[in-house]
Amino acid sequence: MTMNSNQLNEYMTKAYSQWRERTYLYETVNGNEYTETFGSFIEKTGYLAAYLLKNGFGGKNIGIFSPNSIRWMIADLAVMNYVGISVGLSKDWTYDNVAYALQKCCVECLFYSEVYGAVIDRLKARFPDIVFLSMEQDFDRCIEEGKALCSAPADLPVKRNDEPAKIVFTSGSTSFPKAVMLSVKNVFSGAASLGRRVDLNESDVCYLFLPLHHTYGSIYNFMYSLVFGFTIHLAENTKEMPQEMSRIRPTVFAAVPLVYARFAQAAESLHTPLKMLLGGRMRYLFCGGAALAPALRQQYRSAGMKMMNAYALSETSSTLSIDYPDDSIDNSAGTISEDIDVKVLAPDSDGFGEIAVKGDNVFLGYYHDEAATRAAFDENGYFLTGDIGRIEDSRIYLRGRKDTMIPLQNGENISVNALSEKVRQMSGEIRSVKLYVQNNFLTCDIYTDTASSTLTPDDWSQMMEQLNSGLPRYEQMKKYHILDIGLLLKG
Repeated sequence: MTMNSNQLNEYMTKAYSQWRERTYLYETVNGNEYTETFGSFIEKTGYLAAYLLKNGFGGKNIGIFSPNSIRWMIADLAVMNYVGISVGLSKDWTYDNVAYALQKCCVECLFYSEVYGAVIDRLKARFPDIVFLSMEQDFDRCIEEGKALCSAPADLPVKRNDEPAKIVFTSGSTSFPKAVMLSVKNVFSGAASLGRRVDLNESDVCYLFLPLHHTYGSIYNFMYSLVFGFTIHLAENTKEMPQEMSRIRPTVFAAVPLVYARFAQAAESLHTPLKMLLGGRMRYLFCGGAALAPALRQQYRSAGMKMMNAYALSETSSTLSIDYPDDSIDNSAGTISEDIDVKVLAPDSDGFGEIAVKGDNVFLGYYHDEAATRAAFDENGYFLTGDIGRIEDSRIYLRGRKDTMIPLQNGENISVNALSEKVRQMSGEIRSVKLYVQNNFLTCDIYTDTASSTLTPDDWSQMMEQLNSGLPRYEQMKKYHILDIGLLLKG
């Protein structure tokens, strides 16, 4: 590996120089708090990288299958900066999901948490050539062995800014998620635009509960802390977030609308000021992943907090548009990042069309899927988001996903996306939905983890009956099947 340069290494070098002695990360496990300074964190990334390189993993794909943890973060940056491609796997995946991803992404080493012991035992039997390293049993040994191989900070050559460094998975709805390849340049493409909007600094505290295998939690909550110098507290128990926030008193938080709605409801039911429920010091709230109701946004602003809506995809490295904190427009999906090129394709009379984007934020392609990669771009090199929206005063206004329609014999057309979303909202156990016509009947396949499901056939029947009762006759699903999510990975 030749001597190169990349933004991640530059930010790590700066952080080591400026903040070496400052406490950086906080993690509480079973009541015990563990911390890392900026200095010790950066040193350990180098030591782990040295271990991996010594053991032949240079240029290889290395997976991480674990809940959020400091060790997750060390492994991720060690691989990205020095070694190969970091492949973050969802902590909620079943055995079939993980097995498919390991095979699809040609993973040669897997860091795993022993909380997934039964799944790991099956994976070890199926993939005897993969090196499995336990976060609990092997991680510290790997770092100690690596420490003997390099100085601190690591005197190791780093990867190029534009080569694949990270694989994240899209949110698949009708098939297994695609493997999105990101470079270091992709990852840090949004830092400047974020810096224009907020004055994040060393005094800020981020409460991180978004999963690190997703782009927003990984990039904006984690990696950008190396840019701005804020500290991070990893959520211990998402069911006790108000209690944890009361203790931590964070100033930065990112979540989806559902979480913000629950906080607002809890504040009303407990007769507690909303800001106090989030610790009392909150400066910046970021919201993404779904449409944010203007009334909910206004509720947080009235409570003295700056609520910023954001819109992006994994393929755009979680960078596309984000509000300015004092913007009074409540129905947009944010102001477009100043460092990228966004346009609307084939707009209708109201200006709505498919959102397309070009810039350093756009991913390198889908791993080992050239056909899907080609289909994701137009002839001018713009990434096709699949989202319908319009642009006004550099703000994006979204209408929904570019839809697929099912024509029925009675002349009606069914919106696959809209109806599938209604089915998914029946239960949090639903992992995927497929709609199709079979023998002239609208049919629905519902995929779930049948091994861990708590729902009975009667439960499904009642939910479907209730859903159908609120739908037009032509949208009612006369047949449905409850299937295991593993079936999506077969064939």
